[in-house]
Amino acid sequence: MSFPSCSSCVVVLTQQQEENISHQKQCQDLPVKDTKNTGKNTTVVENGRVVVKPSQPPNNDAGTRGQ
Repeated sequence: MSFPSCSSCVVVLTQQQEENISHQKQCQDLPVKDTKNTGKNTTVVENGRVVVKPSQPPNNDAGTRGQ
């Protein structure tokens, strides 16, 4: 019983790895865009996944109700 050669698999994996490294370098070279979101973000775990959500600003309606 003979097994097919896996050299083509190694070539494909090597190409994918090189593309990933190239993409990571491109992302590192990009300048960070200034966003208008000055609020803070909160990291939470939902359904076993880490999710970054904007934190809710405190509700300041209580100070304006008496007017």
